[in-house]
Amino acid sequence: MRSLRLLLPLAVIVIAALTGCATSPLVVGPSVTASANPVQGTAVRIDQVVDARVFLNASGDLATPTLDQSESGDEGYKARIIGRKRNANGNTAGGVLLPPNMTTASLVGNAVAEGFRESGYRVLVPGDAGYEQAVPVKVRVLQFWAWYTRNLRTYISMVKISSRAEIRLEAPLPAFREGKTLAIEVTNVREGASELAWQEIINRGLGELAGSVKSSLDDIK
Repeated sequence: MRSLRLLLPLAVIVIAALTGCATSPLVVGPSVTASANPVQGTAVRIDQVVDARVFLNASGDLATPTLDQSESGDEGYKARIIGRKRNANGNTAGGVLLPPNMTTASLVGNAVAEGFRESGYRVLVPGDAGYEQAVPVKVRVLQFWAWYTRNLRTYISMVKISSRAEIRLEAPLPAFREGKTLAIEVTNVREGASELAWQEIINRGLGELAGSVKSSLDDIK
């Protein structure tokens, strides 16, 4: 019994050290690997990406996208938040944010573009020849969130960290003409919710999202 009493505070200290200061935001910089455009293929443009995520008031459920009262009125903060940390007691704490030059919408847009390129489409950007004539693709981000869970009864620092995304795609293409919702969820097990662990799970989720776009396009070729 004495050893258990000693291990519990030690586990809390280890987890707190691994997750950093719980009340301050954690900034992570995930990325989407951009393949080269195919030489030939239908030209598309990511015409619009809307962040339509719904946030609830901060609660104890880290799997639910939440904002506390001080954050809810800051649109820039809302565009960048993609998860929330725990404090040493296991309660929700500071947000996990994208860097100031990045938003959830831009990150998801890049993943969608990568899915199109992997399926053989040429993704054009403003300034490219033929951009205005390219097939417009509209993206609505319904959910994009990461979280982690741990079990103090194990007295170790291993955590299960997960990422979930759900988007709605519309485009005058066979795969998305009627609109289609794509959803993914991935999980890693890591020693602590470090900055690297957050980055890994978000990158993995973005890769799965790009793969889901590619599969949807490939299925109707």
